Amino acid sequence: MAASDQTTTPMRKPKPHSPSITKVAEPTEAEIQKAAYHLWVEGGCLEGVELDNWLAAKELIRHHHGAVHAQPKHRPAASARAEQA
Repeated sequence: MAASDQTTTPMRKPKPHSPSITKVAEPTEAEIQKAAYHLWVEGGCLEGVELDNWLAAKELIRHHHGAVHAQPKHRPAASARAEQA
């Protein structure tokens, strides 16, 4: 067998190690509902903040379970919300 008949494969550089991210299950509707209720009570039981509380509750639960590594967004105090209403 001649040297030209042999094929060689080029060496690949190893990929840099990337930390594996474990996907955490999304919070259940019941978990979000309970957390949103507590946020509503803590916020002074104001009307018209249902969606804000729901989204904040979902984010807090996801953060608690480790799905989101960012800091939770700042929520205005209940007194500031009351002034806006």
